[in-house]
Amino acid sequence: MESLLKWAILNGATAGEDAPASAPGEPPKKLDPEVIDAILGKPASVQMTECMDAVEHPETPLEAQEIALDDLEMLVENIDNACNIEPLNLWPRIIALYTHSEPGVRSGALWVSGTAVQHNPKAQSAFASHRGLHSALRVLEGDSVIGVRTKALYCVSSFIRGNVKGLTEFIASNGLPTLLMALEECRGAAATAFRQKSFFLLRSLIEEALDTATPEDLRPGMYLPNAIAELGFVDTAASVMAQLAKDDPDGAAAAFEQVVGFLVVLGTTENGKRAINACKELASATSEAKSCFGQEFTKDLDQILVK
Repeated sequence: MESLLKWAILNGATAGEDAPASAPGEPPKKLDPEVIDAILGKPASVQMTECMDAVEHPETPLEAQEIALDDLEMLVENIDNACNIEPLNLWPRIIALYTHSEPGVRSGALWVSGTAVQHNPKAQSAFASHRGLHSALRVLEGDSVIGVRTKALYCVSSFIRGNVKGLTEFIASNGLPTLLMALEECRGAAATAFRQKSFFLLRSLIEEALDTATPEDLRPGMYLPNAIAELGFVDTAASVMAQLAKDDPDGAAAAFEQVVGFLVVLGTTENGKRAINACKELASATSEAKSCFGQEFTKDLDQILVK
């Protein structure tokens, strides 16, 4: 700030004031880079690298590490900054944080990744080249903290939605069984957000597959809703409906709505309707949920169960 003040005084002075005059023909003095940074701010690439340096420094407090990741996440909301993760060689460093000892750091790194790859083909390609999906799926599969698993799900969802190549990799990497297992393992009120986001993702993927307005090479085939129906997601949905009513009746309405929405969309397919009709627990779970969440949440599902 002292350099900036001195520069402002000297360059704001008039010829009649006491500012030292440059000799004729003398080139103007170059402005101190620190002064330029103070005026214009550091380039985004420098800020991104500094965020990662701060996270990785062994003496950085946990709170400061989490703040640095928050700052990095805000930077990569810009699509150009997200694309620059690769030339800055930050992807290996970010992905390495998925196994950090602190849950807050793991969550922050996954949050950064999910934001960077969302609707960004260039960043998705770079992420895939570093086996980012594989690493995120391992967190989704086995992290001991539900909140970290939820951030891993966000990362995976951002990578595969609207990205047929990414979805193909997800299927080949046993992504659906991994998600199913995580849904079955995550229980209690702490799992409400995870359940909500899981069934929203499944519903969105089925809707993409059924969207005939999109060219076939840009959307999943019917193999996807068929696989979802055959793997047992309907039985898990029925179990989750019953659990939501018991575990978190006051805060689970949005999650319950996503479960019902998933079943309704899946029920528009032949294999999905067959799986719904074969699920004995679904009718009782729906009845139990009505008393907790109200008739308006289940009316669409009731029509499917009647058919």
